[in-house]
Amino acid sequence: MVEPGLILFRIPFQKKESIQLTKEELNHLRALRLQNEFTTIQIRDGEGGLFNYVYSPNSKELFFQTEAFVPRKTHRKKIAIALPKGNRLDFFLQKVTEIGLDEVVFLVFRHSIRKEFNLERAEKIVKEAAAQSKQTEILKLSIESASDWLEAHKESLVVFHPFGKNPFVMGTLQNKIPVIGPEGGFHEDEENWMEQNKIERITLPGGVLRTETCGIVAASFLVYGTE
Repeated sequence: MVEPGLILFRIPFQKKESIQLTKEELNHLRALRLQNEFTTIQIRDGEGGLFNYVYSPNSKELFFQTEAFVPRKTHRKKIAIALPKGNRLDFFLQKVTEIGLDEVVFLVFRHSIRKEFNLERAEKIVKEAAAQSKQTEILKLSIESASDWLEAHKESLVVFHPFGKNPFVMGTLQNKIPVIGPEGGFHEDEENWMEQNKIERITLPGGVLRTETCGIVAASFLVYGTE
């Protein structure tokens, strides 16, 4: 398949012989100074579908050329994490998308400072990062109550904890979901729940990490250190 001049994500996407570029997509094309060139624009549907379209200079219409399909991952990697504060969320989303993480579940803990986020804006950031890093799938985002979600997944959890009983070793995250708490720390009730349910708590070498830093580290270990 021809290397595209520009990658765009459209979710959902239905292949047509010709499609119109949106205003936002045109602006992106102009920002890359491609509006005056013949080029291939690849539309990705976030599920492995790659659709090449021909772009003509100063046109809004694209014409279908070729298509391909990349098989979806069989082992999907996800983490559960408290919402990072302020614009740290943007940075976190960009980096875990580039790393190739498949899913992030944002958890609202008792000590969480931030308890909501703009899903539409977050998904836009993810699409842009996915296009830049040439991902074929889109990072899935959701937000849940920590207590309910942890209880439902307690057999699969590993908690990154600044005072964890066990040091991190490669292989710890095999078939597990890393959990990162808020910067305010876990509530006493949450600590007691982990103790009662014998949830593994691990600690990393070095200093205490910020929530988004720990999340990026966990995503890296998960994607690059497990099958």
